[in-house]
Amino acid sequence: MSVRDAVLHNFWLKLFSLVLATMIWFAIFSAQNSPRADRPLFGNASVELQHVPVTVMKSAGDLRNFQLEPGTVDVTVQGPRAKAQVLTPGSLEVFINLSDVTDTVGLTKKILVHAPPDFTVVKVSPAEVRIRPVSPPQ
Repeated sequence: MSVRDAVLHNFWLKLFSLVLATMIWFAIFSAQNSPRADRPLFGNASVELQHVPVTVMKSAGDLRNFQLEPGTVDVTVQGPRAKAQVLTPGSLEVFINLSDVTDTVGLTKKILVHAPPDFTVVKVSPAEVRIRPVSPPQ
């Protein structure tokens, strides 16, 4: 059998197979080398927000001033990837509750965090703050 006969025998079937194999190769190659292949839009993502200020919650009649050490914390939350990309420190409510405290000398309190819906708080660093009463300026 000559080369010409080998090429032309079942030519359309061979051409179809070559086109199909090329399309499959391009599909696999583009899926492996896609810049966002490792970062899908769906699923969960962890976000660490740094230097989030801690707010003091106290009763309206409490006129005492307090200083927190440290005054800011790092918060790690986990939630939907699409929403996590636009999350800011202002989206979180980070606070301590002093409404039931009468004596603050040497007091440490656990930091409470309210995250937006669909997000869970994974880690707060540090988990507690030291509270020091500050005398009002005279």
